[in-house]
Amino acid sequence: MRLVVLMRDSSSLKCKEDMPSLKKIAPRALRRSLKQLKVRLDVRREFASDRRRYLASMLPDDKSVGATLSGMNLEAQITKDYHRIEKGLALQSPRRPFGVEVQRRLERLIPLADQTAPFVQHARSALAALQDWNTGGGVADEISPVRDTSLAPPLPDPASFFATRHSVRDFSSRVVEPAVLERAVELALYSPSVCNRQSWRIHIRHGEQAHEVLGFQNGSAGFRDIVPSVAVITVDARAFAGAKERNQGWIDGGIFAMSFVWALHALGLDSCMLNMSVPTAKADALRRHLGADQSELIIMMVAIGYGSEGHRRARSPRRDVSAVIEERRAG
Repeated sequence: MRLVVLMRDSSSLKCKEDMPSLKKIAPRALRRSLKQLKVRLDVRREFASDRRRYLASMLPDDKSVGATLSGMNLEAQITKDYHRIEKGLALQSPRRPFGVEVQRRLERLIPLADQTAPFVQHARSALAALQDWNTGGGVADEISPVRDTSLAPPLPDPASFFATRHSVRDFSSRVVEPAVLERAVELALYSPSVCNRQSWRIHIRHGEQAHEVLGFQNGSAGFRDIVPSVAVITVDARAFAGAKERNQGWIDGGIFAMSFVWALHALGLDSCMLNMSVPTAKADALRRHLGADQSELIIMMVAIGYGSEGHRRARSPRRDVSAVIEERRAG
């Protein structure tokens, strides 16, 4: 006989019963179906949260841009438009005239921004170059300079660089110098991004503060207490516009993260890239802990330090190139 006891207090309704658990009495097929349903509901809830965050942050598309833009939205739109001029003038045969709508938008938006901001200065010079080109002038070297290919020689042995970088999970106690990390970030800023919007942010913590941050990431549990420094890489969703760019933050953020890790390697530092595939609640908790804006999408963490003497690494076999490449040629 089923016995259910209900106890009401001021805040909740509690239930106790003498029945066996659902796991013991439900058919296996039913339990499997319920688990699948839970997964689907969890996915739906997480996507809904992502949707709300993006809608609250995103930049309007070009046709909807108005005088209400401010902050990062305004910077992203101005940057996107001045970069369109730079790209147009870097073509082999630029059209003349071009960029009529871009010119109109920049003329309307530039006065809304802080006139001392670097992106405003870039926009003003690009706009002047566009106006000069469209009235018969030449390509401005400041806006679309001729590339000096002698400054980019190929590496004598690329494998000596690429094949020697490994994820490290056994760090020494050596402190990571802030100047070296700053240099790594400076190098990573050469990463490409959509329309040069450079939406990246990087939150760096050291010592005990690094260990606290790593507590929000599951995969570092076995070694987080010996990590000297950690970087949390994010992107600002306010830099992206409309439905078509809803995934662009993850792309730009991933590119920057990899560039940052290669820069660390070039400077003699070891690292371990740590995914942030976590529920929204945990990501929100990490944002609060970092003091990050709610518009920031958390891409990943990177544990940083110097490997201990004689440390080991995971074997991590690589696929054969033939299993990855698909190539077709005309003719």
